[in-house]
Amino acid sequence: MRGLVLTIVRTILPPVLPPSKYLNRPLATWPPTIGFVHDIKLPRRTKSRGPTGASNINILLAMIDRTLHVPGDLAECGVFCGASLVPMAIHMRQVAPAKHLLGFDSFVGFDNSILLDIDMGGPPEANKRVGGFSETSHVQVLDKLRRFRVENVTLIPGYFRESLLRCADRRFSFVHLDIGIYDAYKECLEFFYPRLSPQGIILLNDYDKPRWPGCTKAVDEFLSGKPEKLEHIEMDNHHKFYIRKA
Repeated sequence: MRGLVLTIVRTILPPVLPPSKYLNRPLATWPPTIGFVHDIKLPRRTKSRGPTGASNINILLAMIDRTLHVPGDLAECGVFCGASLVPMAIHMRQVAPAKHLLGFDSFVGFDNSILLDIDMGGPPEANKRVGGFSETSHVQVLDKLRRFRVENVTLIPGYFRESLLRCADRRFSFVHLDIGIYDAYKECLEFFYPRLSPQGIILLNDYDKPRWPGCTKAVDEFLSGKPEKLEHIEMDNHHKFYIRKA
């Protein structure tokens, strides 16, 4: 029932409550209603839920600020409905207008590679299945980007083993990985690490989350023998792990 209400609200109200008059203001000053109606994460809407709570937009924006001086563009893998991609792009437009943001997602949900993660166990998770996180589309996210007049973003649909190669000549300063499963983290780390500028950051949304043990396994295997060690950030009683390129 709640899901149906949200769908109705986010279908009917966006034209009635357009975000246009807020676009040049810092995200922290936007009214919570805009975040709710348009399904984007805003700093003021973030609540403390314990140290293993949901991803915190404040951490995400803080990491972007930490890497403003680092050469390269930004990427998010695991765009889903664009709830974090859009505020990332808006914040970048205000603090780093010369940088570009690449958004990677299959936009059709998990493929059979999720079966490996299901075998790893962990607490129940509704989207931990073939087709999980498919309640989105490339067109839907494009529409949201246009609604917020965001032009510094390129969406790249497809599974990572194919889509990442389209950007093989890019360098990156910040990468947000919110992709859940072992194969996805392995593929993304192998792609982005050699293309990450010194002092660039890869933020790992699912590391140390019991529901997604594949992330922890992939990250630990990848960092074995490398000079980088996992670093930790905590804000507003949320915490995340990240890799900073040596």
